[in-house]
Amino acid sequence: MSASEASTNHKSFSYELFILAISILAIVNIIFIILTSDPGRDQVLVIVNFVLSLILLFDFSYRLSTAREKRNYFLKEFGWLELLGSLPFYWMPLFRLLRILRILRLFRQIGAFTLMRDFRRNPATSILAVVTFLMFIVLQVGSYLIIGVESRAANSNIIMPLDALWWALVTVTTVGYGDKFPVTNLGRLVGTFVILIGVIMFSVLTSFFTSKFSETRDVDSDKLLSDTNQDVQELHRILEQQSSTLEDLAAQIERIENKIDRDGS
Repeated sequence: MSASEASTNHKSFSYELFILAISILAIVNIIFIILTSDPGRDQVLVIVNFVLSLILLFDFSYRLSTAREKRNYFLKEFGWLELLGSLPFYWMPLFRLLRILRILRLFRQIGAFTLMRDFRRNPATSILAVVTFLMFIVLQVGSYLIIGVESRAANSNIIMPLDALWWALVTVTTVGYGDKFPVTNLGRLVGTFVILIGVIMFSVLTSFFTSKFSETRDVDSDKLLSDTNQDVQELHRILEQQSSTLEDLAAQIERIENKIDRDGS
């Protein structure tokens, strides 16, 4: 694939970067699943990996549906390997290495200047992709740590992997229903970490979109003011033309009256 072909076939920089990060995280999760001896933590990674597989499966469907030549994408561009890498089985994620290599090759062909230009053109999409990926990281790390700490504690209410994931989700979003909560000091420390990260992420996201909306409103106001000034100038021009026309008409009437007076005399 040439550089020109890559520039026309690739998705946006933020989307490609997000899929690259998800693919790497999925492979790292498989390694941890193999190395982890704790059943609770192992199940947390399995659940997260299943969600990542759904995202990669959506990515394959999206690329296939938008491909100019679907048969060429599926066969010659090894789309079938990306499909296999999207399946949530232990050995299938090894095919995700192909997706990683393809995206890295694409970035190298497009060039750093083009990538940064794409990032500046779509800052909202890029920030959203980064925050979404960080959300996955915090959910996984928080669930992984909290179930390892709380599952062995007396009077614990975070025992099952889904308990840990639910607690991490409501904590990072700062909702805090209170149905699941840590009872150990180490668990509270993990909870503090998740809360702080969640507050920072959503504060950055909220501030960014607020500033973008304000910029859009300012641009709209400036455009409206500019359009109004143009309309006023056009109205002045029309009035000046009409005034000139009236003056010409008055002069012609005066000449006609003078001619009538001369003919009558």
